Amino acid sequence: MTFRQRILAAIDGQEIYPVCTDVMENLIYPTLEQELMRHLHVNDREKLFRALSAHIRWGKPKYSGPPLEKAHVQPVDAFPDKFACRNIWGSYSGLNTYSDEFAPRPLTDVSSIEQIHNYKWPDPKWFDYTKVGPPLSEPDDFVPIKQWTQQHADCAHLVGGYEPIFGRICDLCGIETTLFNLSLQPDVSKAIVEHITDFLASYYEGVARAGQGHIDILAFGDDFASQNGMMFSPQQWREFFKPSWQRLFAIAHKYGMKAQFHSCGCIRPVLGDLIDAGMDIFEVVQLSATDMDAVELKREFGSDVTFFGAVDVQAVLPSYSEDKVRQEVRRLIDCFAKGGRFILANSHILMEDVPAKNVIAMFDEARRYQPASVVSRRN
Repeated sequence: MTFRQRILAAIDGQEIYPVCTDVMENLIYPTLEQELMRHLHVNDREKLFRALSAHIRWGKPKYSGPPLEKAHVQPVDAFPDKFACRNIWGSYSGLNTYSDEFAPRPLTDVSSIEQIHNYKWPDPKWFDYTKVGPPLSEPDDFVPIKQWTQQHADCAHLVGGYEPIFGRICDLCGIETTLFNLSLQPDVSKAIVEHITDFLASYYEGVARAGQGHIDILAFGDDFASQNGMMFSPQQWREFFKPSWQRLFAIAHKYGMKAQFHSCGCIRPVLGDLIDAGMDIFEVVQLSATDMDAVELKREFGSDVTFFGAVDVQAVLPSYSEDKVRQEVRRLIDCFAKGGRFILANSHILMEDVPAKNVIAMFDEARRYQPASVVSRRN
């Protein structure tokens, strides 16, 4: 089976051994990436992904809108030049954070629906959906979508990414204003949600229409939980955000694609709601968060959703020995792989604090290991 066939079979509930694997978002911090290339004796990113058995190739459509305004952001040292500009939403690129200390938020003082309607929202027509490139692409890296998929014909093809709703509101308003409005100015919150959702619906419709027959997975994402629980009540999430995600996931299904959703932290209180809304693949699976026990998650939701990720990047990969990393990989496979619907990957981007030897051990053990029950069945 090709990587693509293995991924699609696992999502459909087939037990696949060795398990499917991937590098989350196809992103590795540059110094770690270079170190991995040295260890694995390869000289480019695609060869590295092959050496690690990354099954999925991640892409995004090409931005072709008006030039983005350069802007100075304080503290300057925290933001490289490529991030020191406004993004299409009017906030600052590089500020995917809930802190309000780095730069002004354009809708911090919002208090009326009229202000929301009059805001300069981005135009979905600013993207060329017929061209795709990998994450953090330069303009010349984008190619026609058919060419992109043919370049990685044996891999699963994913387009989209982290385009949040709650997170975007925090980006525009600041987290204090956002949480205040959810409780005390619900009409204002709903107006902002509506504008963001309308943009995302057109954006993903453009991606899916251009990619039909080529894209396997449409990727979405939002972060609304900490490690200890959700930032606001599950009831508020259901009222303000669930209808939007139901609308967006339906676009993936309309075009024959799977809906993948990225969310960090303890989202267990609404995991069933996300599945009900149409989520096919749950990305990250942050087991270090409260109430995110692997055995319980698999038992409760394993027949309804594919788990993607689970190998912890906070403690396991940065600090465990190679042997303990391998033990954790075996534990996760024993827990999640039975009954299919599991793609083993790092639970977030591989950063510079992760030793290359642990990354290699993670993927190597996933290739090698098969549960004793599987081996006995084959014998």
